[in-house]
Amino acid sequence: VLSFNNSARLSAVSAGIDVVGIVTANTFEPTGDTSAGDNAAIGYTAAEGLILTGQGSTSDITVKNDVDATVFTVPTGTDDILFPDNAKAMFGAGSDLQIYHDGSSSRIVDTSSGNLKLQGDIFEILNEAGTEQYLNAVSNGAISLYHNNDKKFETSANGINIFGDDLR
Repeated sequence: VLSFNNSARLSAVSAGIDVVGIVTANTFEPTGDTSAGDNAAIGYTAAEGLILTGQGSTSDITVKNDVDATVFTVPTGTDDILFPDNAKAMFGAGSDLQIYHDGSSSRIVDTSSGNLKLQGDIFEILNEAGTEQYLNAVSNGAISLYHNNDKKFETSANGINIFGDDLR
């Protein structure tokens, strides 16, 4: 057992080294499970603050909870954050805004007493491929509704315009 400044204690144990107290280092690099040159590091810079890096075959970083379930991952070579189904990104003191995928549907849920507001000067709702419009709204301009990417209805300064022959 080694003691440093009467505040930290270092001792060798069967699984490695046990440190009680504050450990100070420029970079901490774990060496466990480092197959094929994979490595991980925890570091700090004045500009970026805490830096956590990894290099895995499927995920660079995986965050797990106390029951070893994945909270989220950073897939290898991306700057994406991947949440498993039903894992929610929650915002607000009471988790009032939740964004998640439940396994079959994507959801944005606002449980607050206020309004859910989407803000922008041009607002579009498109198909998954981004090739077909469903709705287009322009600040100080028209709101247009489409069927099969064909404009059927729009607002104007004088009222509304309806397009097509079938006015049932």
